[in-house]
Amino acid sequence: MPPMQSRLRSRAGLAQLTMVATIGICLGVIAGFMFMSVVDTVLERRAGRQVQDKQLPGSTASLTEDQADTTSEKLTAAADNKVLPVALIDSSMGAASASKGRSIHTLCTSNGSPYLNYQTRIMYGTYQMIQKAAGGDQHVAFTRILHRSEPDSLMTQVPSFRADPLTPACDTWCEFPVSDRPNAVRRFFDAAAKDATLIQAPWLLMIETDYVWMKPLQAPQAEDMAASSPAFPFGYINPQNPNIEGVMRKMYPAEKGPLTDVPGSGPAPVMMRLAEWIKVTPDWERLTAHIEADPESKEKLGWVREMYAFSVALALQRIKVDLAKPPLSTLITQPPADATLGQAAMFHYTWGSVFQNAQGEKVWEFDKRAYTDPSIVTTPPILALPPTFKTNFKLQDGKAVTQELYDTLTAMIKQMNQAIVNLSPLKDTITATAA
Repeated sequence: MPPMQSRLRSRAGLAQLTMVATIGICLGVIAGFMFMSVVDTVLERRAGRQVQDKQLPGSTASLTEDQADTTSEKLTAAADNKVLPVALIDSSMGAASASKGRSIHTLCTSNGSPYLNYQTRIMYGTYQMIQKAAGGDQHVAFTRILHRSEPDSLMTQVPSFRADPLTPACDTWCEFPVSDRPNAVRRFFDAAAKDATLIQAPWLLMIETDYVWMKPLQAPQAEDMAASSPAFPFGYINPQNPNIEGVMRKMYPAEKGPLTDVPGSGPAPVMMRLAEWIKVTPDWERLTAHIEADPESKEKLGWVREMYAFSVALALQRIKVDLAKPPLSTLITQPPADATLGQAAMFHYTWGSVFQNAQGEKVWEFDKRAYTDPSIVTTPPILALPPTFKTNFKLQDGKAVTQELYDTLTAMIKQMNQAIVNLSPLKDTITATAA
């Protein structure tokens, strides 16, 4: 090749290399700016959230009928009314910590009636008491799932998530308000899928409003899959009862397996991992709707029909629960049917207690059904303690009141009274912006 052509080709090659290098540098600079812009945006958003958390006294999540795809942006803040956050949490906790560990996020459901709100105030008061006890630091969050058309007065004291009810009449009175529960719980989980901060622990404990916390509940490591989820065996939930076999098979066909697969439980108290709740809730909601639409199922399953729906949903999803009975249950005992707390963390006062003397005269009574007047929500009365123990005391069914049962009921009433004393004043009504 002639010398002149060789020099020209060398210069052309050098120019091409220079151009490629220049382009590479420019692309690198542009990419760097783009990366820094993304970083700045992320940091700005995080900072904004931190500032918002400090400035707002709280927020309430509200979900309307047509907002099944609720996003975190639709969770509204009602700062002027000092509405509590959906989940009251330890500030050191975060959404990322909700995948493992022993911490517990407690849930309950309500339609906001005076009857349930009275119970909720006392239950939540005892929950706050055990949070301060040894081991109470594992109870990191609490959310009341409210299925009601409008916010209620408890949102100023109890962290709540509100979903529009399937049955608006239940805001005042309806035959079976608990039929709205599975739908409201599913909506809570739908919202949590968009906003992970709504769930703050690996264990989700569903309870009822008529519980009294006596001590913290201790959970195993959630990542230990050998640890089963605890539930409670209710004697009146009997899936193998021949009288209901027909309606049970409508929900759990023979090809699915024997009815012994279905636990005699219900949705509360149950402590399960989030993944288990996500699996069981759609069937729970679907089966509850099926029962409400089927006169035979409604009649034969009665007032516990939604509990049956949950139990069948567990079986359909092959979720095994630990049904330890009192005194070995770590969840609840039910005086006066149970004489002691045993290993449980809570009392359930579903049964009324009446003490009678040797002449058959009533000397003391506590029954939750007596507390339905709206005035008791704002100002819950101090409950009367049982009179001094006597060996001739009998219950309303004629069984003897033992010293052990007497002490148990006295301890429960004292715990409730302490919670009542600790309560802050409650406003009669609030207003809040629904999403």
